[in-house]
Amino acid sequence: MKDPILDFHAYQRLIHSHLRRWNLPEPYEDCLQESYLIYSRCVERYDPERSKFSTYFIQSLYRHFQTMNRKNHRGREAVRFFSIHQLHPLENDPLQEPLLLLDFLHYSSLTLMEQVIFEQSYAGCTVNQIALLIGVSPSTIKRARKKMKRKVSSCLSVE
Repeated sequence: MKDPILDFHAYQRLIHSHLRRWNLPEPYEDCLQESYLIYSRCVERYDPERSKFSTYFIQSLYRHFQTMNRKNHRGREAVRFFSIHQLHPLENDPLQEPLLLLDFLHYSSLTLMEQVIFEQSYAGCTVNQIALLIGVSPSTIKRARKKMKRKVSSCLSVE
């Protein structure tokens, strides 16, 4: 099963044909850059006893793009979730932008309880309503909200 490992440029036609087969949108510049990184990793990890290099490389590439597609799909679903679950947004309120909310939840590294408190506060629930919903005391909600403000403000600060 000896298969010589060719230069990356020798695999570009094969990469293009598979990118088209997998229905990835053109232009392929970004995909080619990622393909090169996958190629480099495959060169390091290749075991000639197990398969041909081209097969190993294309399978690794397929798994990479499949994972990327899943992550993008999850991101779109999260944005859709926040868009659907918005109540009556106030005019010109930047916090009504679904992508901004997703960024808050993602980049400020809120805990699961803090995410629930954030979403319920955003929906207009009072501290007592949130405490009743989660099953904790109102003072716990207030402490969590203070902690969340610190996290979110550090997320928004520009250095």
